Amino acid sequence: MKLKQLIDDHQLYHSEFQQDYMITTRAGGTPYGQYKQSLRELFKRYRGLKELYTEKELLQVDIDELSEIKTKNKFDQRRNQIKRTQKIMNMEDLDKNISDTEREFKRFYQQAAALKTLIGDLTDIKRDILDRDMWEYKIKEMAAIDWITSSRLGQNTVEYLMCAPVEMRKKLLNEIKNQAELIMWYENKKDTTLNLPDVDAKKLLQEI
Repeated sequence: MKLKQLIDDHQLYHSEFQQDYMITTRAGGTPYGQYKQSLRELFKRYRGLKELYTEKELLQVDIDELSEIKTKNKFDQRRNQIKRTQKIMNMEDLDKNISDTEREFKRFYQQAAALKTLIGDLTDIKRDILDRDMWEYKIKEMAAIDWITSSRLGQNTVEYLMCAPVEMRKKLLNEIKNQAELIMWYENKKDTTLNLPDVDAKKLLQEI
């Protein structure tokens, strides 16, 4: 078996399953929370790709320059050849990095676009309502995890709970006190079904 076959199977960063469930769903909770998380991840990849594309262009300039340099000093010439080979190998690593970052960028874009369709346009009032719903969900989730893992509320959960507005706090306290129902809610929470659009990552980046 060739080494390239094994290297090609190595995937940098996260799988689509990790992106969908261990990052966006886990961090987001509600569709709005998932939307916010997907946008955070999307923006990180967008920034990363811009840097990687620039790095690739500069690396190509170095390779082209070293290809054209001619010197009578045989040691300098050998040194330049080694540097050129080194940069070509760096380019292979960079291309792999770009490919997997584009893959992640595409998936988080798909998530964000699908969630945006569910949420619709965001006004200040709507954003505030959705943000409150998201934090209510998160605090309930934190409490449920506390009951399951340690049979008591953790300090972090209590601090978040007591920071909430009075009306939300009272509602949450009533729900959190009923351990059995809260745990049942947590165990039976539903996934958000998304219709992911088909996209071209490179084309998307060219539009900006």
